Amino acid sequence: MNRLKHLPAWLISGVLYGLAWPNFAFETGWLAWFALVPVLLRLRSVQTFGEHVRVTLPLFVVIPPLVCWWLSYVSIWAVLTVILTQSLFLWIPLALHFPFQQRFGWRKALWLLPLSWTVWEWAWLAIGDINLAVGNPLYTQARLLVLNQFVDLTGQWGVLAWLIGMNVLLARIVDRNPDVSQRLLIRRVALGAGAWLAVPVVYSALVAWQPSLVIDKHPSTVRVGLVQTNEDPYAPLKPVHYQQKVQRLLRLGTRVVEQQPDLVVAPEGAFPLPLLRDSVLFAGMRQYVAYYNVPFATGLVTPVDSNHYYNEAFVFTPELSRVYTPLHLTPTDLKVYRKQKSLVFGERLPTLLQWASPWLWRGKSSIQLGDTPFVFQFHDRKQNTRRVAMAICWEQLYPSTIAGLVRAGTDSDQSVSSRSGLSEFLIFMMNDGWFYDSPGPRMLLAFTQLRAIENRRSIARCSNQGYSGYVDPFGRVVSVMPRQQEATGTVTLQTNTKLTLFTKYPNWFPLACGLALFLFLLLAGKRNPTDAVQGQPSRKRSETTIPSN
Repeated sequence: MNRLKHLPAWLISGVLYGLAWPNFAFETGWLAWFALVPVLLRLRSVQTFGEHVRVTLPLFVVIPPLVCWWLSYVSIWAVLTVILTQSLFLWIPLALHFPFQQRFGWRKALWLLPLSWTVWEWAWLAIGDINLAVGNPLYTQARLLVLNQFVDLTGQWGVLAWLIGMNVLLARIVDRNPDVSQRLLIRRVALGAGAWLAVPVVYSALVAWQPSLVIDKHPSTVRVGLVQTNEDPYAPLKPVHYQQKVQRLLRLGTRVVEQQPDLVVAPEGAFPLPLLRDSVLFAGMRQYVAYYNVPFATGLVTPVDSNHYYNEAFVFTPELSRVYTPLHLTPTDLKVYRKQKSLVFGERLPTLLQWASPWLWRGKSSIQLGDTPFVFQFHDRKQNTRRVAMAICWEQLYPSTIAGLVRAGTDSDQSVSSRSGLSEFLIFMMNDGWFYDSPGPRMLLAFTQLRAIENRRSIARCSNQGYSGYVDPFGRVVSVMPRQQEATGTVTLQTNTKLTLFTKYPNWFPLACGLALFLFLLLAGKRNPTDAVQGQPSRKRSETTIPSN
């Protein structure tokens, strides 16, 4: 313990934070409950903004490599890009803490931190397009299912506010008890943490006891066949390989059809050709679906021009196959879902850097994004109407986008959009092979768990190299197929037609935090002189209770 006092506070917090992420097979998310406490205590004695920067900014330079080092599988420049583009923005909430502390004192300013942090993370994700959507503290809690069930009310933003609030609470307890014995301090910290944990635990217990509060009382099921192609995304794609890729996909699809699923799903970009524009290939797929009499959902890439492409998802249904020719339909009559959110620096440059595309993006094609959520309709083997929405890869990091997919509607002939119902379950088409056997795919699977709870929807996850499997409406990973090998499997999903509060109003919690912060700043008036004095501790006290930098 004495040795830790000599380490910079930002280093202690950075290491704890980095280890708290779901990078490991065992659970470490609880480390995030107190990861920021050393830095928060150190801020109590900060006098100038320059000192504030030296205490806090290095923390967010340390974090990205610890959390996202697996991006180096794509390119070593990917890690450097994360550090350069994300560290500064992750630091903003603590940068805002300094003027609040100067005006209101350290103690009051701490209680504003959960509000300002939540508002900033939400705004940065919703408004800007330079956010990679990783590094947010809330994702450390993605696998702690006994605590995070309340995200069906608040979304991930409630977890963020709760987590920062826990760190604030523990910092205040430590600050108020500088002279007590270590045993008594630990006891008080444990009591405070236990009280803070009680509310989410009670809600999780209530949901487990009465699941009909959040899902249908008598839910139906649907069998989904998953095709894991094990394609290497780094392998150069040449026209001579197209036929092999399509044959592999059809061979695996035929294998999974033998298990009699209600729907077969292939991963993101499973078709290497513009399927809907190739009349021969499209006709062959329609014949395949009609012959096996099973709907087939697949991801495909459709070129727009030499510099742009669409990343799309489409559901072939036996009904469509039978009426396509008699009704003289054309590909323009068919509704496809186009990816709405992309991985900046991976699929395109952010808007702020478009001017540099001749140098940074030379010779590369950029994704063109869609702007319309869509729910596909098909019939299961018992001829029941089913409705499913599909998200493509990095979209799963955007909670409002997924909520919009659940709310969206479709029509029966897959042409002109109309409202005919909500999505009963979700499909995530992934391409996690970019990160090989690193913690990256495990972390992305954890993100899927949060999306399932937020919307109380089962998610069939289909990835080219895994993790492919089934996450239930409570975030539990029910089944998963072996990674990095060709595989097929069928999962029986629980459907749901209830809408959560978050699905209905995905932005209500961060907006409420913003309103609370605004009202406090409006009504606060002059800083309390007593609190201002408390905010400047004596040198002796700060040396004995606060890690120095």
